[in-house]
Amino acid sequence: MPSPDQTLAVIADESFFDTLASRLLEFHASRADAAVAPADLSGILVLTPSTAIGAELRAALARASSTALLLPRFDTMKNWAFRAPLENVPEPFPPSGRVVLLYEALRVRDWFDEAARWEIASEIAALFDELSARSIALPEDEGTFAARLEEAYALDDSPPLMFEARIVYELWKALNLSGALDANLVYQARLTLLARDAEKAPPLFVVLDAAPEEALIPAEREFLRRAAKFRRVGVFHPAPREERATPLLRVLDAAWSRKPDALDASDASNISNASDASNAPLRERARALSRILPQSPLVGRLRILAVEGREAEARAAVAQTGEWLRQGLRRIALIAQDRLTARRVRALLERRRILVKDETGWKLSTSRAAATIDTLLEVAAGNAWYSDVLDLFKSPYVFSDLGEDERAAGVFALETAIRRTSTQNDLLKMRRCAAGVGAPEAKSVALALIDRLTEAVSFVSGGRASLSEWLVRLDKALQVLGALAPFETDAAGRALLKLLEERRVELSANTALFSFGVWRTWLDREMESVNFRDETIESPVVLTPLKAAGLRRFEAALILGGDSRHLAVDARGRFFNDSVRRALGLLTREDEENALRRELEHVLSVVPHVAATWCQDEESGPLAPELALLSILHELAWGDDLREACLASCPEPEVDPDAPVDPAFAAPVAPPDLIPERVSTSACKTLVACPYLFFARHVLGLGEIDEVREEMQKNDYGNFVHRVLEAFHTRHPLVSALEKDEARAALQTCVDEVFDPYITDDFPAIAWKGRWEKRLDAYLDWQRAREAAGWRCARSEVEVGSTLTLDGGKRLELHGRIDRVDTMGPRVGKGLPQGVALLDYKTQKPSRIEEYIDDDVQLALYALMYGEETGKSTTENAGFPKEAAYVALDDEEISTVESGGAAASLEEEVKLQKERLLRVFNALYAGAKLPAHGASRVCAYCEIYGLCRVADHA
Repeated sequence: MPSPDQTLAVIADESFFDTLASRLLEFHASRADAAVAPADLSGILVLTPSTAIGAELRAALARASSTALLLPRFDTMKNWAFRAPLENVPEPFPPSGRVVLLYEALRVRDWFDEAARWEIASEIAALFDELSARSIALPEDEGTFAARLEEAYALDDSPPLMFEARIVYELWKALNLSGALDANLVYQARLTLLARDAEKAPPLFVVLDAAPEEALIPAEREFLRRAAKFRRVGVFHPAPREERATPLLRVLDAAWSRKPDALDASDASNISNASDASNAPLRERARALSRILPQSPLVGRLRILAVEGREAEARAAVAQTGEWLRQGLRRIALIAQDRLTARRVRALLERRRILVKDETGWKLSTSRAAATIDTLLEVAAGNAWYSDVLDLFKSPYVFSDLGEDERAAGVFALETAIRRTSTQNDLLKMRRCAAGVGAPEAKSVALALIDRLTEAVSFVSGGRASLSEWLVRLDKALQVLGALAPFETDAAGRALLKLLEERRVELSANTALFSFGVWRTWLDREMESVNFRDETIESPVVLTPLKAAGLRRFEAALILGGDSRHLAVDARGRFFNDSVRRALGLLTREDEENALRRELEHVLSVVPHVAATWCQDEESGPLAPELALLSILHELAWGDDLREACLASCPEPEVDPDAPVDPAFAAPVAPPDLIPERVSTSACKTLVACPYLFFARHVLGLGEIDEVREEMQKNDYGNFVHRVLEAFHTRHPLVSALEKDEARAALQTCVDEVFDPYITDDFPAIAWKGRWEKRLDAYLDWQRAREAAGWRCARSEVEVGSTLTLDGGKRLELHGRIDRVDTMGPRVGKGLPQGVALLDYKTQKPSRIEEYIDDDVQLALYALMYGEETGKSTTENAGFPKEAAYVALDDEEISTVESGGAAASLEEEVKLQKERLLRVFNALYAGAKLPAHGASRVCAYCEIYGLCRVADHA
């Protein structure tokens, strides 16, 4: 390291960068070269921990100088070392290649499950990076290494320990034998050469974010020590809080002291108030502080905002951010400890037209471009499951060479075909079903899309190939799908293509073969490991991680996730506990906790207004130990635990005063030209059950699209039972003419014919079949009893219709289909039966039907349409139904439930329903409202529930 007079601790407060700027100007003025102009700092190289710190120092230099300056060069030490033009320095082996080598070593040794090998290989690579960064070499032989581990673990003759030692040692040896120099080794070699290059070396002004022994790895410290022999080197870092250079640092040191009498962090998470700390040394330190500092430096500087629930936390954060902006603050940091809450906060801010500059970025795996690739691979892996195929076809990244209308028509035709035929998978099946549906032009496009997808899937499925070859195949598949051009026009898409090309080049020399599944797992991990940042947004509100926020001159900072789960160090990997890491010279959890506290210290020291949200739920846990210690200490010393209530709310976005105001409850009026002139009995039932649902379905035409039945549901079960009974009664009009066993066998044959083909693709449907088979004997008994009473099954699935005349000469056509028409007794007169019964099958229990039978309109409308279909009056014709009933098929005994209501007879009920129908439709044309009833029986199965806003007013 440079000599003590060249290493200086600077107090980290709001003037930290101004102090550094003054030091830099002094550093320049003290240079021995008299020919250097006072305003020309371009000969100095300033090395900072990050580009953001460099930008802060540049701004401070502009503030510090009264004249224009030629600024020094700014860089980070690692970037500068790798950019320097040096000869005979090998290029580092790419990290992706090292992970592949480690994976191969694990596979050759048959260690661990195949599914876990990529993760373990990555973890071991990170461990080896840490070892090489700290210039730590393993012993020459495995036995010595195992002995060191035994000593560190304090265990003797432990098979798991020996296996751990063997894994690490053998893989370390395998990497060394491969000659794959990692980036840390090459970095150290470059630093060594740069330290010797005295003649060309510029003066170095080095800014650190911690003391050198904490901020620098051994090779960097040695570089600065050697460089100081040949050139001017100045090293500047924040003063440690142990020096207590400011009242604030004194308070932080009292709370987070490393002294033996300090309260342990693990204890702090279990302390909820000052009274719990009565026996802790924290009380003594608090008393001492209150005597030295009558007023707390944290008052007005730190606030802890406790909330109940994640949504409340996000809204509290938005309210606080909005208040800071209202106060005129223009540099606000949102420190994203809880990424989920941070995303919600960003969405709520953008809803209020407050943009957020996101420095954390988001993983490439979450981008739409990555989702397109993942869906393509899922199509290949899942034998083209229909939902994956449709998702891929609807992606904005595919088939860019087609016109939007042309593509949309083709995709719609294909989706319609798939849903109507319930084709679940297999591109060949989809092609066949698409060939029979849609207009010729749309059908042609749909078939072309299927053919292109078939070709793309052929590239990315089957066989084994190297990772590089898999990436080449993926590129070809994306070309076939017309996806490359849209990827290039999208920032995240370009980043993804760049990543794939980099990995293809890096791994081109690796010839190991991988199956599709292993390659896909590797690709998923690669897309997960890279973050994408949108650099186009500039905003006073910056979303950033805690590590990147420290020391920066924000005017306010909000820590999102001040709980013990999120404001904490990352979990350790599988290898080496803290005692082993300490013995090897690696960083321990204690070191990482100290680094976390240092980052918090820098934020609290430099930023004048800091708030931390704390979601008080079981998932997030108690307040983070660092904040809990500060809260308790502050209450003990000054009677204030720093916890405050959140702001009530942030103003919602301005609303256009000319925009229509939404009604409190949905009750639209149907435009006369959209009122349907032809309605089914089902539509009439909907109108009675919920007028708003009728409006959505039959006026606006918002009915659900057909769904592919992935497995049999209650709806399908009812349809299948209908088909069974239709087939059975068509073949056997008189069941009593058959022997009991013969009738049972005949009905079972119909059951097998209807259900079995479906069971082939949906094995769980066998349970639905079994459910109906339990009712077969009861149904036959009911049918025989009905025939004994004189009824005969005459027809099944009978189409009926009727036309009603409305006011003003308008006409309303009714139509429906009756499941079954029974007749009674010998025919008289003109061959008409003595009685007619209309039956509708229901796979429900009688008690369920009785719940709604009094409000039912379906049976009465069937009777109305059937009576008019015969061309006779409803009171004189013997063909008018004597009975209209539901047949309850889902009970131990089959029974009928006849049409209910207030009318004394079916004829009267038909008359009342006809009058009501005329009255309702006349009212619709007159502008009557169609409100949402909000009946739970209807809402429970409603596909547009929520659109009517019933849920908001329940």
